Amino acid sequence: MRAPAAVLSLGLAAALAPGCAPTPGAAVFTAGAARGRSVLLVTIDTLRRDRVGIYGHPGRLTPAIDRLGAEGARFTTAFSHVPATLPAHASILTGRLPTHHGLRLNGAARLGGDIPTLATVLGADGYQTGAFVGAFVLDARYGLARGFDVYDDRYPQQAIGRTFAFAERRGADVVAAAGDWITAPDRRQPWFAWVHLFDPHAPYEAPPEFGASRAPYDAEVAYVDAMLARLIERLAATGRLAETLVVVTADHGESLAEHGETTHGLFAYDATLAVPLLIRGPGVGPGVVDAPVGHVDIVPTLLALVGAPAPAGLDGQSATTVLPATRPIYFEALDAHLTRDWAPLTGVTDGRWKFVQLPVPELYDRVADPGETRNLAASDAGRAASLERQRRPLAESAAPPVAAAPLDAAAEQRLRSLGYVGASAAQSVARTARPYTPADDPKHLAPLNERFDAALAAYGGGRTAESLAALMALVEERPDFTVARTTAATVLSATGRADDAVALLRRAPAAVAGSADIQARLGAILAATGRAAEAIASLERARAAGYANPELLNDLGVAYVQAGRADDARAAFTALVQLDPDAAAAWSNLGLLELSSRRPDAAADAFRKAVASDPSRGDAWQGLGAALIDRDRAAAVDAWQHAERLVPADYDLLFNLGMVLAQGPRPQEAVPYLTRFRREAPRARYARDLATVDAALRKVGR
Repeated sequence: MRAPAAVLSLGLAAALAPGCAPTPGAAVFTAGAARGRSVLLVTIDTLRRDRVGIYGHPGRLTPAIDRLGAEGARFTTAFSHVPATLPAHASILTGRLPTHHGLRLNGAARLGGDIPTLATVLGADGYQTGAFVGAFVLDARYGLARGFDVYDDRYPQQAIGRTFAFAERRGADVVAAAGDWITAPDRRQPWFAWVHLFDPHAPYEAPPEFGASRAPYDAEVAYVDAMLARLIERLAATGRLAETLVVVTADHGESLAEHGETTHGLFAYDATLAVPLLIRGPGVGPGVVDAPVGHVDIVPTLLALVGAPAPAGLDGQSATTVLPATRPIYFEALDAHLTRDWAPLTGVTDGRWKFVQLPVPELYDRVADPGETRNLAASDAGRAASLERQRRPLAESAAPPVAAAPLDAAAEQRLRSLGYVGASAAQSVARTARPYTPADDPKHLAPLNERFDAALAAYGGGRTAESLAALMALVEERPDFTVARTTAATVLSATGRADDAVALLRRAPAAVAGSADIQARLGAILAATGRAAEAIASLERARAAGYANPELLNDLGVAYVQAGRADDARAAFTALVQLDPDAAAAWSNLGLLELSSRRPDAAADAFRKAVASDPSRGDAWQGLGAALIDRDRAAAVDAWQHAERLVPADYDLLFNLGMVLAQGPRPQEAVPYLTRFRREAPRARYARDLATVDAALRKVGR
């Protein structure tokens, strides 16, 4: 009998018991020794290094990670280059710094198509490739899917309305999908699988059996380790674990209130930059690596081990070579700079010393002061200047142009549910045209950041009044806090106060009133309320101002439809689905446009693409049925039955489905739908239809 889902089998639990000390001495990496072997890369979102047992945590949270670290190489001084999921994973998968792959924050752009990734290189070398990700922030639209034969980014779509949908799936679901792919009967060697586990990210909601006597964050860490153990157990059962290169790391950590930050993204202290990094398998002699390394070193190390050619342009260095003991590792945290024009934060660390360039610069001795609480920039100005000279060329490298990420309104709300608010304009750090003062330093603005994040969390938790009050207080205190203003407008609009939202946006200070962010949000809200001409004017101003988020195309398409400009609407929706063939909302909107234009075949094609991309879209299934009803009644009924299960309170749909079935060859199939319509449909609105339904039920003898 199988063990319960959340419990390890007895044998593996014993095998992964905590307390396994790493093998003493330096790890040894042999280039080419893993040629032809498979590669499993596991990235755990938001995992602090100091929560891992093999890195010194006493809480017995991570027996699976500890076992892998004891049997392989443990990097003691590994860092993320940016405390944000998408850009960090871009560095992990490309071997390039954010300055060279171009992704600086979540949700604003996609990886350039000319940048090689671990998947493209290994795929060209004969590997089968599969990716299994746990959160929308790594959706295929952001470009990391390139090179993967399978990119499993399926998350449950939740209703989007008064609360923001949370685009996450449990680790159990991710490892089940990954394990099925890895152990498939036709899986040939070699393969490369990337598995992303999102669970330690806020909010911390581990299954109850992991929460006993643990803080909520620690419970999530224990849960995700158990899920990793489950995946490793399935791989071991194939007999191929010993011949597989296994890499485990985190994209970044979590502040947990250190330095005044609750989560991550604002600062670059070790709480969010220090990550575990373990490599186990053929060609890796157990031990430790004390030299400082970054995420960019993963790609060249793995390619050297498997003997695959490394592409040009890598910023990383392979561990099969001698790693410098004091190499500067670059990092940045630019979210607040790019989304609210606070001072940009960049820096370097050589392992012991860390320098942070800000209006009030920071220098820390990480060995003597691991909590980074004593800023030595003033007292050790020479060392700060030396590290600044190393930082400057890394920070000022020219970033490549990036393509805008295809976002629709639902996609943006998914990102907001994760606490991410992407920059609308191009991600360039050219915003540093103005001088920044200590008043712009994130250290001084952290309380505002916390209040903003708390407002997002309150709205996501259904506490709308609390959220709106907090957002409005921020806008009152800092009228130029654009993202707080646009977020407040979003909340107002979502709660039926569109006019108030429009007024709030139009009261923005002159310095920001014409910004792409303000105009795009204003246009979207105007479009949602049917004010087509005003919406089009605002949205076209946003586009002229450099708004890079393709959500604009969806909003423009909606406004063009309202204005009767069908050709312009079709062009906007088509442009969006060309950017992202899986943009289900845009396909659904295109289907509605074609349906209203009396082009049912084109409508059916668009709706089919919508439901293929997202089978949980009840509106698209409903539209598909409408497009097919005069051509293929059986297929239309099937589509409407899909829709009815997803949107059971749509009484127009319920009526249409029931009546079509009642007029078909098996009228008894209509009875459940017509009976429910008669029982639940509002009588004032559906009085005439209720009489029709009663007649239909009498005809079938009910």
